[in-house]
Amino acid sequence: MSELSRHSWCSWCNKYSTHTLIGRNRVSRNEYQCENCGHFTIKCRYCENMATHRAARASAAGRLKSVKENWASELCAEHDGSVRDFTKLNTRLACLSEFEQIRRRRKVHLKRVANVAGGVISGAAVFCPASYLLAPGFAAMLGSAGLLGAASTGTAISTLGGAALTSASLAAIGPGGMAGGAILLTAAGSALGGIEGAAIAGNYFGAVKDFNISKCRDGDGPALIFVNGFLSQRNTDATDWLDATAKRYPNNPAYLVTWEASAMSYFGKLALAKAGPKAIETAVRGLMSRQNWSTRSIKHPLRWLSLVTGLLGNKWHGSMAKAQMTGLILADLIARTDHKDGFILMGHSLGARVIHSLLSALSTTDHKYINDVFLLGGAVDGTNADTWGEIAQAVGGNIYNIYSERDDVLTLLYRGANAFISQPIGIREIRTSGSNVYNFNASSIVEGHMKHKERFAMVLERTSS
Repeated sequence: MSELSRHSWCSWCNKYSTHTLIGRNRVSRNEYQCENCGHFTIKCRYCENMATHRAARASAAGRLKSVKENWASELCAEHDGSVRDFTKLNTRLACLSEFEQIRRRRKVHLKRVANVAGGVISGAAVFCPASYLLAPGFAAMLGSAGLLGAASTGTAISTLGGAALTSASLAAIGPGGMAGGAILLTAAGSALGGIEGAAIAGNYFGAVKDFNISKCRDGDGPALIFVNGFLSQRNTDATDWLDATAKRYPNNPAYLVTWEASAMSYFGKLALAKAGPKAIETAVRGLMSRQNWSTRSIKHPLRWLSLVTGLLGNKWHGSMAKAQMTGLILADLIARTDHKDGFILMGHSLGARVIHSLLSALSTTDHKYINDVFLLGGAVDGTNADTWGEIAQAVGGNIYNIYSERDDVLTLLYRGANAFISQPIGIREIRTSGSNVYNFNASSIVEGHMKHKERFAMVLERTSS
């Protein structure tokens, strides 16, 4: 490595490139310019990677603003946690169970260590509620790529660097990104399976407890992906799924996705409680007491943050957020897996919410990775016809919504915990004009939320063409 240039990983473009020396500094670190992306870089404090410094296009918003935007980052993307391993960002997978290659960190996440040691909340969660669903590194990635437009000052977010880039990106997504996830998912789609997609997954791996993909069996044809929701016990056994699908899909390869096992077990035990509806009603009252559902405005940032803090404090809303994160992780892993026969998705309860998030992301890509989808007792809203119409476009075959009007868990828990403003697909039809969406009323054979997988073999027989 010559004195006039450095060959290293760039925290702007996440590529290994040549960084040309453009300014020597006796007090601070020398300044370089990445030959790949054109942005200015500076050496990471702890390794040979290059950290972000200032953008190639300088802001004209005034001296003070310019100083903030051009402030050098102390850490490279690996050390600040935005990227787990530069060398693995373009990795292709032979099968989904190889996902550990993407999850494994190459360097210590120093930013998290420092935050934990200091007794503070990690990252942007302190000042921006959008981090409820959006990791700061992912937000900065979208902003740097030009997908989030301009900041409130009129400055293009893609021209910012360091903390200013992260802050402006999170602000651009704002509460709407958290509540609906539309910006989040649309922007994510174009990145899946590539460098940015690996960074997205890397940011969410640490947030989703117990995330794992285990291969249940080898086989031929489209791969089955089972996504659990409520569990009767905390386990990773896919026997119920395999038994139910044995007749229709006897020789297909199969994978089981597990996530947030503790929370899923809690809700599963609640659903199976002998007290039935009374136990569920008690749980709903407990959830509702943790946040303020009054009609006052929540547009003010402090009020919004207060509401989000309340939501994060209970298992239900935390699990809904983690379902969306899990869906984005899976979407990227599917997009980078070389399985020519495609995939068939099957999700129960909050597992259907995971699939909804996954399909929302994949709907913005041109390739159809998904053959068919089966949603059992789905804990996700079904009233937005436009959203479901877009999601349906990500599926090459059909989406089957299996619902039961006898599902007290969704009727009471889901609707109650969501202030009765959301109608889950697990108890009603999906509203959409999509020609490949089929609603199957299983009320005659599915007498409760936890009976779906027991009756799934019967449902598959009735939905076979």
